[in-house]
Amino acid sequence: MTQLALLVHSNRYKKHINGFIVMGTIWVPTLDNFKGPLYVRLAEAAELAIKNGQLPPESKLPPQRQLADKVAVTVGTVTRAYALLEQRGYVYAKVGAGTFVKGSHYQSKPESANFATCEQPLTNQISIVSDALSELAKEPHTIGQLMQYHADPLPEHQLKFSQWLHGRQIPQTAAQIVFSHGAQQGIFAVLNGLMNAGEYLLCEENCYPGIKVAAQQLGINIEKVTLSEEGLNLDELERQIVRYKPKAIYLTPNNQNPTCIQYNLQQRQTIIAFARQYDVVIIEDDVNYCLPEEWHTPMWCLDQATSDDEQQQKVVYLSSLSKLFCGGLRQGFLLCPLPLLAKIKQALYSQCWMVSPLNTELACRIISNKAYMGEREQQIAQRQQQCIAMGERLKLTHTWRGLNGWLKLALPLKSHHVVAALAAEGILIRDGDDFDNLHNHIRLSIGGTCDEIEFKKQLELIESTILKLSQSSYSFV
Repeated sequence: MTQLALLVHSNRYKKHINGFIVMGTIWVPTLDNFKGPLYVRLAEAAELAIKNGQLPPESKLPPQRQLADKVAVTVGTVTRAYALLEQRGYVYAKVGAGTFVKGSHYQSKPESANFATCEQPLTNQISIVSDALSELAKEPHTIGQLMQYHADPLPEHQLKFSQWLHGRQIPQTAAQIVFSHGAQQGIFAVLNGLMNAGEYLLCEENCYPGIKVAAQQLGINIEKVTLSEEGLNLDELERQIVRYKPKAIYLTPNNQNPTCIQYNLQQRQTIIAFARQYDVVIIEDDVNYCLPEEWHTPMWCLDQATSDDEQQQKVVYLSSLSKLFCGGLRQGFLLCPLPLLAKIKQALYSQCWMVSPLNTELACRIISNKAYMGEREQQIAQRQQQCIAMGERLKLTHTWRGLNGWLKLALPLKSHHVVAALAAEGILIRDGDDFDNLHNHIRLSIGGTCDEIEFKKQLELIESTILKLSQSSYSFV
């Protein structure tokens, strides 16, 4: 047998469906000649078979469970491999019919590579969600309860999140947990519950645009505080507090978006002291993902540890599973000091009568799965190192943390020209202007759903584009 025949054994058959003849294939690949995670190796074996005609156009790929048994992998591995093939443009899925090979004119390169949206790489999320839904489907009594109205969070959901947070060294009680549909709704609820139109909110000079959208909708005035490499300019912060008498300060101290700055311990302690002295609420947004070795104790923990009286506690903690697991799981959560709890819950109810208990149940099952992070942390760390090496070769000032990188370009190269040039190549990135930064920065988010081979190609294209533009006499597109 030829090498290709050893890789792929296929028996073709024809089946009549609604008058059409559909080619079916019993395809059993050998994965030893491919590298990487099992799902990537399986996808590449299928890609090779498609390119060499062993899996012809319109042929049906084997059912996932059947192929999993033949290759001795999990069904989740096959699911991820098929999803990767579909993302690369080689196959398409028909609901209820299966997965089929596209025509030969399709290319492996996706229409656009998204370095603009901060999201996790796709590793085991599909199989984790699939397993959670399968388990829930076997519990009709639980489903029946979840389908009813529940104005308050279910105690078992609060307990599950409380246990998970304690495992992350974030102390709290289950009663302090409030769920939301993503952190953005949480932000809006906190502002709506604690502030009135015309009052002042302080925030970092370059920060997440969603806070400005929420404040504008509520008629709240925003004043900015300058950032340093350690966090906020503390002298300026105190002057702004005395001048504007704000009700709240919005911060992203663990992984500042977009600059990747991380506030040091002295910063956090001083800001908490200001909040108590001037009676200001701190809205701590901890949505942005950090690698385990990058992550620091939230200000919430410091506030809890240093206050003997509930009335002294000033930090409201916000986070979600969007940038930890996947963007489509709109599960946000807040930790609230008990004196503020009623106002924030009332504001949340004014937007939606209840946060979906079905969604929260799915989230609870995901975080209860010890393998929910899969191989992502190693993958993100490897991508970070590749990006750092790129920044060094380009001689750029750059900072990386978690899924984001913040790069300062040297004039005459201009950030918006790089954004436009990369968009023309099918790669999306963020301009610093999106965050009110006018100092020639770009932000790269290194998650996305592409595999490591495709990521490396895209990163090489980013580097070559920046290099080519920087070597031009004028930076233009």
